[in-house]
Order: sequence, then C-alpha cells, then structure tokens
Amino acid sequence: MVIERLSLQNFLSYEKQQISFNKGLNVVTGPNASGKTNLIEAIYMSSIGKTARNTKDKDLINWQSKEGARVELAVTKNYGGHSIAITIDSGGKKYIMIDGLPISRLGELLGGLNVVFFSPDEMKLIKDSPVDRRRFLDISLSQQSKTYFYALLKYNKLLAQRNKLLKDYRNNASLDGMVALVDDAIAPCAEHILLRRKEFVDKLRPHAAEQHQRITGGKEKLDISYETEDIDFSDIKNGIKALLKSSLEKDKRLEYTTAGVHRDDLKIVAGGIDVRKFGSQGQQRTAVLSLKLAEIFMLKESTGEYPVLLLDDVLSELDEKRQRALLSAVKGVQTILTGTDFDGALIDYDYAEFRIRDAKITKTEKTHAD
Repeated sequence: MVIERLSLQNFLSYEKQQISFNKGLNVVTGPNASGKTNLIEAIYMSSIGKTARNTKDKDLINWQSKEGARVELAVTKNYGGHSIAITIDSGGKKYIMIDGLPISRLGELLGGLNVVFFSPDEMKLIKDSPVDRRRFLDISLSQQSKTYFYALLKYNKLLAQRNKLLKDYRNNASLDGMVALVDDAIAPCAEHILLRRKEFVDKLRPHAAEQHQRITGGKEKLDISYETEDIDFSDIKNGIKALLKSSLEKDKRLEYTTAGVHRDDLKIVAGGIDVRKFGSQGQQRTAVLSLKLAEIFMLKESTGEYPVLLLDDVLSELDEKRQRALLSAVKGVQTILTGTDFDGALIDYDYAEFRIRDAKITKTEKTHAD
C-alpha cells in the first residue's frame, strides 16, 4: 500500500499544495509550527475519517479561507489504485468520496488506506489510562474489519443509552426491566468485540516480542495479554449479561456502567515488570515502539500488504539505538517521517526530503552517498 499523491486545498496551514511521495522513506523537515504535522493529519484523516488530534472539522479549514477545505489522496494497493477525497464545506460539514463516489457511512472509508501512526503523544499508550490502550486496539481492528467497527459503534451507542437510563430513571421501578432489554442488545456486540480483541492480541504477541528482542538485544522479554472480566468463554453472551446484572446495584448508585468490554485493558510486561505501572521511561518507550512495529507486521499479515507508517517527530524522542532499530525495521514500508533536525540519523538511508517554508513544500532526493 503506497500513497502516490496528496493534494491539499485550504487545509489548516496550506492554501494549495500537491505532493508526490516516494515508495520508501519520505522525510518532512521544517521549523516548528511550519505545517509538518498538518500533512500527517491530512493523511491520517484520509484513513480514519478524523484527525489524530480529534480537531473539529470546521477548525481544519485554513483560517484565511472563506471557502471549505479539501484533501485528496491517490493510493496504490495490490489490486490497483483508487482515490480518497474529503471535503469540508464552509459550515464544517464533511463529505467523503472514494473513487469519485460519495459514501454515506464512515465505515466504508476504513481499509481504503491503512496507517500506523506514531507520535510522542503515543507514549500515553503505556503510561496513561486503559482508554488509550483500548483505542490502540480499536483503531487497528477497525482498519482490518468493518464488522468490528460497526459492532464497536453499536456497543458505544447502547452503552450511552444504558448510562442515560441509569441517570434518568434511577428511582423508577421499571429501571431494572429497561436495563435488562439494553443488556440483551449489548451482549452480542460485546461478544464480538471481546473475541476480536483477544484474537488480535494473541496474534500481536509474538510480533511484539520479536521487535522488542531486536531493540533490546534480548535483554528483556516482552509479553502482552488482553485483560477482561472473569467470563466463561464457552458462553460469552450470557456471561456478559450476568456480569452486567451483577453490577447493576453499583451502577445505579454511580449512574454509569462499571463493567463490560469498555473497561478492558492491554497488559504489558517487560522483564517480569508491569511497565504500565513500574516501567522506567526507557522500558516504556521500547514497549511502545515494539507495539507499533508489531502493528505494522500484523496489518501486513491480516490484509496482505503493509500499511503506511506515519512518524510525527518521533526520532527526537528516541536514542540512537532505538532510532536505528526503528528505521531498519521499516525498510520496504512507505514511511512519512517529520522532524526539525535529524542530526545524521538518516546518513545510511535513501529518502525523499520535503522542506517546508512559508507553507510551501520543495522536494529533493537524498542518498546516503550524498
């Protein structure tokens, strides 16, 4: 999977710009606040339907423009090429077209362009709450399976409905019956999510362990596992309903749902230590890097082709050893890397360089012989 061209019109800092990327390493350089991350955001949005920073659609329009914004991207895949176009009108309404045809549901976009995104903010994948680790699983799985995406979407809507009942009907005698009906609808969605997440983690585990061994030289062993409630896996739907029923009295007091797959987590252990809680900064960075690299190979295994790797100012956060491990691991993967200065980190690599000055981009080819 390769991005051939990216066209921007009135998108964030860009009034009008077209870029042709190389199949391998593409390096985007420029001062801080010059628009490097904006390029990454345009590509990420073309894959997921929203930006990595969850910016409101209306705020993506160039502030000097009285018109809307447009992002258009040409992708080549194993079975041929296609285009993705996203238009945001002046009122902030978003329209998506694939190969010139409008789509009505966001799920139709998923899988058209698979990406793995890595930025310094992704360190929260290890350090912060389970929300970020579930988000990692959900984005990767949604790119692989529209069925998963729609099951997750339905689950979240039903969960919001259940929470509203708990809040609005707290002292109503009919609350238990209404919640039971919602639980009946939640159970099959939760079953699908749980099984797919666990299957994904089981397949991701050996890839993550291999990448971690490469980076650390085998000094520590990385192991990941999916953490969920104690449910009978031979009858997950009824297990989910029983779990929700057992937590109902607590849920009534707190006015929100305290049990379910929306509370699950990804356990990450390195050298026998739970790095989420007790890992050093170096261990946490290595674990995140291992997971992201593993995700690349998992997507290749699942879809038959590599995703596009988006690295937004990542090398500055890694020491030389981890920089080399990252760059050597992604040879053959189209990579778009941003930064202000690479201090010789790319000396052994051929790449296309895109320099940004005053929201204008110039391209030059670099080889390690230069």
